[in-house]
Amino acid sequence: MDMKKKNVFKLFCFLLMIYLFIMLGKKDYHLEVSDNIRFSNEYKDINRNNIYKYVNDGEVLDVLNGKSGVIFNCFSSNIWCHYYAEYLNEVALDNHLQEVYYYDFKRDRSLKNITYNSIVSKLNDYISYDDNGKGDLYAPSIMIIINGQVSYFLDEVKTIKGKVNPEDYFTDYKKNLLKSNLDEAIKEYLQKK
Repeated sequence: MDMKKKNVFKLFCFLLMIYLFIMLGKKDYHLEVSDNIRFSNEYKDINRNNIYKYVNDGEVLDVLNGKSGVIFNCFSSNIWCHYYAEYLNEVALDNHLQEVYYYDFKRDRSLKNITYNSIVSKLNDYISYDDNGKGDLYAPSIMIIINGQVSYFLDEVKTIKGKVNPEDYFTDYKKNLLKSNLDEAIKEYLQKK
């Protein structure tokens, strides 16, 4: 091979390498993590055998506007949410429920976006109000919606969390009572949805 052909070949290889580096640099190497694994990573006490599905504010509002679903409103920085997540998951699995929607509303609540405010408005008869008459979602809360109608709403912790920690609160009796109430509500949901 003469010198000119060698130089053309080297130039071709060099340009090919640059092209490959550019193309490989553009490739999205982000791995998609399933919701159940994502949830177990966020809630360390919940194993990968969970049925939580992440939803956003728009999806929650869709359910409230005529669909059906079990929605767990929480955020992982709240210690109470970890207990409720465990008990709800256990009862849901026992009842062969396909999924529980998980709505981490912390950011939406702080931003007070239009969709979040619409959710709060839809739950007007169920949420609690502060001394100024302002209603809001509290964590944890669980709601079961059948064809857009609230059939079950639980946000009991807002009244107790400042007084006691979850380890002390969840005696065997209270844990079993919560599970029993969830079991009854989920069974009703599965029959009516």
